[in-house]
Amino acid sequence: MIAIREMQQGDAESVMALDQEIRGPDRSTTWDQYVGRVLEIISLDSMEYAPWGCFVAIDQNLAGQLVGFLMSERQTASYGLPPGARVVAMAVHPDYRRQGVGSRLVDALTAKAKAEAVTNMFAVLLDEDERDAEFLERNGFSSARFRVFTKEI
Repeated sequence: MIAIREMQQGDAESVMALDQEIRGPDRSTTWDQYVGRVLEIISLDSMEYAPWGCFVAIDQNLAGQLVGFLMSERQTASYGLPPGARVVAMAVHPDYRRQGVGSRLVDALTAKAKAEAVTNMFAVLLDEDERDAEFLERNGFSSARFRVFTKEI
């Protein structure tokens, strides 16, 4: 049985292990840079609570083994977006994909956002993350109404 709960300080090592286990085509290119940054915050000894909007999926049949995570953060108005919650990293162990684990993680974030009157959720992806875009669309996200321009130098 899979349980979803808020991420706790003691989860940092398991989250990092799962993130390191998922490589190549199984891992999002977009979210690569965020995992370490959020885990550094979570592992601080003085931190009483995990960062806002971070959840883990654990398999209760396997002694609470961590099988997925979602990291998000509250976003102020920036880049033309209204305030909201922004998904910054998410992963589900390949053995647990297509079983609703990722959707349940998104549902947990949605419930937290609703409870705190957050009315917008965002996820920003690179073009090559088509699989992740399809997942987000299946979970109620839609393409934004603005364009991002880049210039390589």
